[in-house]
Amino acid sequence: MTKFAPGPNNLWEIIKTVFKRQTDPMKFYHDTFSQFGDIAYIRIGKQGFLMLNDADAIEQVLQTDAKIYTKSTAYERFKLIFGKGLLVSEGDLWKRQRRLMAGAFTNRSVEKIHPLIIEETQTMMSKWEDSSEIDLAEEMNFITLQIITKSMLGELEESESKIVRSAVQEMLKYLQTNRHLWLQLFLNLLPIKDKLSMALKIETSLPLKSTKRFFKSIEAVDELVNRMIEKRRKQNLNENLIDMLIKVTDDDQSVMTNQQLRDEVMNILIAGHETTSNALSWTFHQLLKYPDVLKKVEEEIAQFIKGETPTYEELSKLPYTQAMFLESMRLYPPFWRISRRATENTTIQGYEVPAGTNVIASIFTVQRSGKYWKDPTEFRPERFLEGAEEHHRFAFIPFGGGPRICIGANMAMTEAITILASCLKNFTFTKNFNKDPNFLLSLTMQPKEGCKVKTQRKKL
Repeated sequence: MTKFAPGPNNLWEIIKTVFKRQTDPMKFYHDTFSQFGDIAYIRIGKQGFLMLNDADAIEQVLQTDAKIYTKSTAYERFKLIFGKGLLVSEGDLWKRQRRLMAGAFTNRSVEKIHPLIIEETQTMMSKWEDSSEIDLAEEMNFITLQIITKSMLGELEESESKIVRSAVQEMLKYLQTNRHLWLQLFLNLLPIKDKLSMALKIETSLPLKSTKRFFKSIEAVDELVNRMIEKRRKQNLNENLIDMLIKVTDDDQSVMTNQQLRDEVMNILIAGHETTSNALSWTFHQLLKYPDVLKKVEEEIAQFIKGETPTYEELSKLPYTQAMFLESMRLYPPFWRISRRATENTTIQGYEVPAGTNVIASIFTVQRSGKYWKDPTEFRPERFLEGAEEHHRFAFIPFGGGPRICIGANMAMTEAITILASCLKNFTFTKNFNKDPNFLLSLTMQPKEGCKVKTQRKKL
């Protein structure tokens, strides 16, 4: 006999839970799992939420039973930006787009982009002076956006680059607001049929400056991207990602429409750069916090990187650096949760899951769970070295899992290790902050206070 998973079961408990979710999400997840166990159920009005901190349950949702789950209601908001791109599309459309885009992220394609990563990294480092104060979070955000923009669209005019940077930051700032959550929670208590659509309609109709800036930003990037698509179609070139996506054909010889190209460019542009940027920012925080780990990374880089920046072949000679980056993403995953929606009545680990339930896999907590990790809160890169500590494969999912695992994981790893190795080969960083940063949560998890440091160029 099945039953619902444990969770708050009276109105006052639910109100406290909702308030905690809005004010301190990380504490909310931690406290919920501590109180109710690693599978917890919360019902607000007619909407159910199943929270997972169990690797077997997460594997069931993302892998075993993936066909009966779609993207959760939370992703409806993202469609305002991403349209029907890979991040939010479903069914046959998702399968087709995934198949068409696979060629852009092969090892060969990533190797082709590597010189661009080096070029942008060198440009960034050339602006750093001895004893200058910089925010590495801002620097990482800037360089990853530059790399992804140029690799997709080619060289842009400075004015065009500014449009992209400004618009992307404005979109992400809008996603950091949580007014849509309050609207959904309020509407859940009312007898309205399609609460999600109503909440989204109300939110996007609010006469706020932030709303107007958000839609103007989308329009600005749309105009630029659509113009670039038309330009690249006419030139018939083979220089960057968008050229490849324009030419790629499906089994029936059909190609992507301009709208599909636009949606995929927006997905890669925002989700691609934001995740890598934040992973790098958290990694620098960890290295500055653990000087013994930093020393090992620097020694490995000094031994195997012959020039100022690593060649593509030299990246494979940095196993400890890569293990350190993976360990940083274990503790600070850029995507801190994954949510799905059950399309039919089902069960998860014996618990009832009615159709329509939002199922949330808590990446942040499962990757810090003592069930799967020894000394889970310790920063220990050695656990990711070959032959070291074993773990459940769905207890470490910074790139997601199952058929929808991140298509750009290989590119992200190559980009991140290249930037890290280059920066640490050429510079010494001294932290210019006294405490760990707070979490800033939107599409991804960011260090709220950035990562402020002083730089000192090394003598090579």
